[in-house]
Amino acid sequence: MEIDQIDKKILALLTENCKLSSQQIAEQVGASTASCWRRIKAMEDAGVIESYQATINHDAVGFELTAFAQVTLNRHSKNNVKLFEEAVGRMPEILACYSVTGQYDYILHILVKNIRDYELFLNDRVFHLPGVDHVHSSISMKTVKTRQSRAA
Repeated sequence: MEIDQIDKKILALLTENCKLSSQQIAEQVGASTASCWRRIKAMEDAGVIESYQATINHDAVGFELTAFAQVTLNRHSKNNVKLFEEAVGRMPEILACYSVTGQYDYILHILVKNIRDYELFLNDRVFHLPGVDHVHSSISMKTVKTRQSRAA
């Protein structure tokens, strides 16, 4: 699917507020409501728009600690990597997992209630993930910027 300038504007608006109606989007991009609806539907069908999400204030629901764990595996066989990635996928505390280049193999974005819960999570879960050799943690002091996606 080719994305044109109007599609990019639509995506930018939806990135900021996915609850906007087709009519509200149409008014802001200078197109008809029906045209905007068709464009949004086409982008959903093509997989350009994967989902719509609510942004949760984690502090308000009791999750006050954000950590980043840099993980090194001891074996890089296909099966070991597959088992590690599948296990990570089943852990709700892990918001994101990135396979990276450099000193570490993966970076995990982790959200838990507090430092005690993080310690328990590391000791009871992360250290027991398939193939984990080393984990280096960084604790977030504050969030400066976060976005779920980029439209253009």
